[in-house]
Amino acid sequence: MGMNALIFNVLQEIGINPARFSLQWASAAEAPRFVKLITEFSGKIKELGPLGESEGIEPDELKIRLDKALAAVSSRKVRMVYGNTTKSIRKEGIFTQEYISGVIEEKLTKAIKGAFEADKAPKEAKPVSGKKAAKGSPKKKVAAKEKPEPKKPAKKAAKKAEPAAKKKASAPKKAAAKKAAAPKKGAAKKKTAAKKKKK
Repeated sequence: MGMNALIFNVLQEIGINPARFSLQWASAAEAPRFVKLITEFSGKIKELGPLGESEGIEPDELKIRLDKALAAVSSRKVRMVYGNTTKSIRKEGIFTQEYISGVIEEKLTKAIKGAFEADKAPKEAKPVSGKKAAKGSPKKKVAAKEKPEPKKPAKKAAKKAEPAAKKKASAPKKAAAKKAAAPKKGAAKKKTAAKKKKK
């Protein structure tokens, strides 16, 4: 139902008779209803004639308008507004065609008109700024490469070097301590072995 209202609004905006669109539901068990819907819609389209003829629109102009309509319903803003509107309709829990059409028209008309106006406005070249400008121009890339790295203050560099120097100095001390401890253990083992032999 919401899709019906959206398409009706878009068709009206581009000057095409909304009666050319119909979205109806029929289950597999409703064959007679399906036949009736198709027959009625086909008859209506035959009365209206080829697309654009009853509206008085030339084929080239018709194609331009249909492209605009497609761009409008594909625009991010229209899709977001439509999604938020359908969420609010579900929360309300009123699913009559009149209510849904009213809500869709109220919320989406502005977004649809905005999408059509954005399409009509001439696209101007936007000035390039910031990072994009640096990426685009090779001169700025060269300048960025030539720029030397800022020097760190001497105090900070010295503080960072101190722990590394301490680690290097402490490593030989630890190794020497291990070597000194190793012979003592060996000597203690020899003494206990000698005592066992005497016994």
